[in-house]
Amino acid sequence: MAPTSPPTRAMLATVRSLAIDQVAGQVVESLAERGIRSVLLKGASFARWLYDDGQLRTYGDIDLLVAPEQVQAAGLALMELGYTQRCAGGADGEQADHAVNWDRPGSPTIDLHRTISGRIAASPERCWEVISSATRPAVIGGRPAEILTVPALAVHVVLHAEEAVQKTMDDLGRALARLDMAQWKQGLELAARLDALAAFGAGLRLLPEGEAVAVALALPATLSVELVLQVSSTQTLAHPFERVARAPGLRAKARVVLRELVPTSSFIREWCPRARRGPGWMAIAYLYRLVWVPYHAPKGLRAWLRARRVVADVSKPGGEAQSR
Repeated sequence: MAPTSPPTRAMLATVRSLAIDQVAGQVVESLAERGIRSVLLKGASFARWLYDDGQLRTYGDIDLLVAPEQVQAAGLALMELGYTQRCAGGADGEQADHAVNWDRPGSPTIDLHRTISGRIAASPERCWEVISSATRPAVIGGRPAEILTVPALAVHVVLHAEEAVQKTMDDLGRALARLDMAQWKQGLELAARLDALAAFGAGLRLLPEGEAVAVALALPATLSVELVLQVSSTQTLAHPFERVARAPGLRAKARVVLRELVPTSSFIREWCPRARRGPGWMAIAYLYRLVWVPYHAPKGLRAWLRARRVVADVSKPGGEAQSR
């Protein structure tokens, strides 16, 4: 018998994606049994739409959007399934404001979304109203689920591209190559309903091909400090400087600084996993944080000042985005 070849990285990634899809289907079904409607975001929906040419699009977690009034019930359902909320008890700014992570040993993380992105201005209630009317049926892991329609996928790909990592940029490039202007106009209508035109335009402009689409759609060429930092590779501790700048009054600014130096124990456990080993390691992690923050602060300050200069330059008459 001829020796079998070891599995390739692509084969292993495919098997992992199938296993993730199976868990996703199970979770969606369990939520539905409890009367909780959910919409699967990214993951398999992006892969099936943009990578049907055989190229591999990996993903490692499960993103589910639920109605804001059902977020708590969905969390309880996940607890019944053996999941625990990551960074539970964390303070504002210590975790994403658009989703909460839920973990279970041996299973992919569930990102439970109350809105599709932190970059849209629409309320979670408005986001659910818009997105829940822009879904289509699919089979995920052998079970029925809902995914986004193509115009909604287009909007989500653009908003997600602002994370500016290779995978999200590949997604955006493939969407730009695949969609015609009529489809982008449908996406524009959805982005307008989500009050996300500025973010939609900024995301498209991350690629030259997207710049042409943004101009054709007459999207505003606006930038924010947060967006410039998001697409920067040197953003360590830069965001806190912007939060300090935006905080009203000295007391509020001091609270931001203090929270950065002494975050909650939930945050410390995520930031320094060794802190989970016990009180001694937790104390060491806090002491290390008091050294780590001042050490990285100058780099963060420089990144923040550069971001402010970019935004100021773009805001001038005839200014052009230079952050790409």
